[in-house]
Amino acid sequence: MVYEMTNKEEPQVRMRGEKPPNGNPNASAHAALARGLEALNEGELGEETEEFRKLDSQIDLLNNYMTKMEEKLKVHNDKIMETLKQQKEEREKRRRSFHERMTQNQSEDNEFRKQMENIMKRVDSVRKRQSTAEVPPLNGHA
Repeated sequence: MVYEMTNKEEPQVRMRGEKPPNGNPNASAHAALARGLEALNEGELGEETEEFRKLDSQIDLLNNYMTKMEEKLKVHNDKIMETLKQQKEEREKRRRSFHERMTQNQSEDNEFRKQMENIMKRVDSVRKRQSTAEVPPLNGHA
């Protein structure tokens, strides 16, 4: 494009290689503007615009739906994480309780063994006394 200045100091637009139109130098610009306005007012663009509006509203609905679903998923995920945390704490309590019971049972078993050993030692010492007291004389004389 080449810009030429006319007497009125207004730029004139003309395509390279084209000569200015005879008569009105702004005729081609007015014609282009008229064609553009006419195209905007035509029904074909209206139909396309209506289709764009429909698609745009569907996209908006889809975006709203996706936003709501993301919020629901986040809430659900938070609930699941809280449930998992509670279950983990409960498992840890049960594990600690189990180990405490095992330790207590072991100490009770050890105490019971010691008591049984003491009882068995007493029984053995009583048997030894009884066996030495009941020893018959060697010659058979009493």
